[in-house]
Amino acid sequence: MHNEDDIARLIAKAGRRPAPGAHMHESVRLAVEQAWIAQVSARRTRRTLWLSAAAAVTAVAVGLGWFGVRDAGTGSPAQVATFVASRGSAHLNPAIDRGLIVAGSHLLAGTRVHTGRSGFVLVTVASVALTIGPDTALRLDRPGHVLLERGRIYADSGVAGAPPRSLVVDTPYGQVTHLGTQFQVFVRPTAMVVSVRSGVVLVKESNGRSQRVERGQGVDVSRGGAVSRIAVSPYGTGWKWVNSLMPDFPIDGRPLSDFLVWYTRETGIKLVLSDPQTAAAIRNTRLSGSIAGLTPAQALAAVMATTRFEYDMTIPGELRIGIRIPADRGT
Repeated sequence: MHNEDDIARLIAKAGRRPAPGAHMHESVRLAVEQAWIAQVSARRTRRTLWLSAAAAVTAVAVGLGWFGVRDAGTGSPAQVATFVASRGSAHLNPAIDRGLIVAGSHLLAGTRVHTGRSGFVLVTVASVALTIGPDTALRLDRPGHVLLERGRIYADSGVAGAPPRSLVVDTPYGQVTHLGTQFQVFVRPTAMVVSVRSGVVLVKESNGRSQRVERGQGVDVSRGGAVSRIAVSPYGTGWKWVNSLMPDFPIDGRPLSDFLVWYTRETGIKLVLSDPQTAAAIRNTRLSGSIAGLTPAQALAAVMATTRFEYDMTIPGELRIGIRIPADRGT
């Protein structure tokens, strides 16, 4: 191995080397600069991805309990639901282990859900979207079965005409079997109220009697066993709470007609078009952007403002759409 004196003698014997030209200097400088930019860019990308992931986890995990999912195996609790999102004061009490709940987490049998005055939780059970409202206590009992101890839930199995999903809601006042498509159950200290927006549910009272409840109908079951049939409007204040937390509807690149179908489903309001030309025009109108985080009412106002259509909701329960007449032609 050469020592420092040997290396110095070799350098002296080699003599002076010609200085690199300006072209060589520039080539080296560019190579170093490009390598530095690539390294910094990679660091920024990694940091951005990490921050985005951390923000996503925070968005769905704040206010929740901790939960762990075991691999399927003998003696392990069954997976009975999938967590989608939450808002406000909400807590999930796990059956086993510990781990962070994020969107897509599987929830196991025995998991309890508790919400406060501002709390909402959205899960899917047996392919049914289940919105859990404020001041609610619910237990995920077993596949396709939940126990609603108090509070309110809203179930939506998807578009009308879809195959019925298997969802049974047990309550202190009886059992509600979901036959599709949209309904809510409200359990208060003295009674249970079932309201059907669309489709059919089967209500089995604690005394064993059963009855079908269809669109526009509801039943009020009291603690003493009295049962009253009630008329239910598919829209209005009784349904507004369900719009506080719902799956996002992507509009980018989709026709306006798709958005309007979504809006009417989420609100129970009937769509009325002024003429066949308007119907064709909304099918041919493509949207861009996003309505993530907006309520249906906010989304309607935002979307329609970007189109050539106007809407009118002065008639209760109806959304009327027409082509906007330019101001210079309206006189």
